[in-house]
Amino acid sequence: MDKKDFWSSFKVILEIEGEKRISGNNLFNLLDRIMVTGSISSAASSLGFSYRYAWGLIKEAEKAMGLQLVEKQAGGVAGGGTSLTREGRDLLVQYKSFREEIERQLQSLRVSSGEKKGEMPVEAERVSQPGGHLLLASTMEPIEAGLLDLLEESFYRARNILVRHIALGSGRALEIAREGRVDLVLTHAPELEEEFMREGWGSLKTPLMANDFVVAGPSSDPAGICSLNSGGIRETFRHIARKKALFVSRGDQSGTHLREQEIWKASGVKPEGGWYLVSPGVGGNLGILYLAAAKGAYTLVDRASYLLAQRKDMALYAPGIEREEEKLLQNIFVLMVINPERFSSVNYQEALQFVRWLQEEGKNIIVNFGQEKYGEPLFSLIEGKE
Repeated sequence: MDKKDFWSSFKVILEIEGEKRISGNNLFNLLDRIMVTGSISSAASSLGFSYRYAWGLIKEAEKAMGLQLVEKQAGGVAGGGTSLTREGRDLLVQYKSFREEIERQLQSLRVSSGEKKGEMPVEAERVSQPGGHLLLASTMEPIEAGLLDLLEESFYRARNILVRHIALGSGRALEIAREGRVDLVLTHAPELEEEFMREGWGSLKTPLMANDFVVAGPSSDPAGICSLNSGGIRETFRHIARKKALFVSRGDQSGTHLREQEIWKASGVKPEGGWYLVSPGVGGNLGILYLAAAKGAYTLVDRASYLLAQRKDMALYAPGIEREEEKLLQNIFVLMVINPERFSSVNYQEALQFVRWLQEEGKNIIVNFGQEKYGEPLFSLIEGKE
């Protein structure tokens, strides 16, 4: 049974203190889609559920667990929507971690015994005994792009060490790392990373790759950004605020959200009012792009996410970026190894192997990733380490 077949037959059933049994697969798939779409109806439609079934499933789960999993936002300028509560997001993360652990154990079993009697998997032909495993808390952009999956697979084939990831915003990823629940963390939030290292949670910090932040908005350009001749990113933000053009913020302490706040501050603008829409329950930059497109709003994302979305109704706006603003738009992804002196459970030597492999062999994957499909790499290489 391959991984796809396994997960198609693998079912999670929730039954709490004798309450009605709930399909965990359906519930968590629904929560995941709500994170991306910001809408119960859109999430239900994408999964082939009726709205009534989806809403009933959520209410049954909330009643059984005594938790509020989603919250509805009022209509008006924002047009309403639904996002996950903190409890909902944490529950979804735990479920994904559980699935990753099952998959890790399944993969290890395959490597050690083979999928059929007398037949060894390709990996086992090369290495007779299974290696270690690593858990990585990662910002969402490299995951959404497919780069992290490719790096993990390539590293496993090269070193027989399994790496699995949890997809989170940078702020939440660092919280989990502080709890000792992962071996490595990949983020793009410079100030939070400096604090993390200064407090001794990390033992090694390696700038891995980079791209840039961009403003994306409706192709119709309702704010008239294209009319700006100069002024750079700060003037672009000021112009959006002056026009009270709709702007969607992730609002979730992710690396993208923190950079957006930094740009507003540099622009001398405190964003508030009906034109400024905050949607912390929407999953990642792809999710915020889809929401911005639905609302006819502008937003800040990284260039890779914009290329991945391939939305013809959304355009890039970057008029005359000034030299002193280049740092504001630079988006550096940093890999940090958790300090084993803080948590003895950290697979430290395997984590160091992963870092070295990325610097020596993985960099060739990074520097070429996306070139064939999009005509340009989605990430550029960062040499050296701190």
